[in-house]
Amino acid sequence: MDKDFKSETYTVDESVTDTLIWLMHHQEIFDSFHFDTHTQELSVTHAAGVDIIRVGMFLNAKYGILVTS
Repeated sequence: MDKDFKSETYTVDESVTDTLIWLMHHQEIFDSFHFDTHTQELSVTHAAGVDIIRVGMFLNAKYGILVTS
């Protein structure tokens, strides 16, 4: 199944690349991101703070800010 990277919602799976592509389509909702190659951990800084993005998380861009579950 094809992923809709322009969709306002996204469920994180094992593909860090796909998560980064979704974030790039919604650059207005976050300030920065950091990927630690040693721990394979993606963190995103946004208006509400910093979140570690993990598989299974629900990302939402509907309100102009990044909302995570």
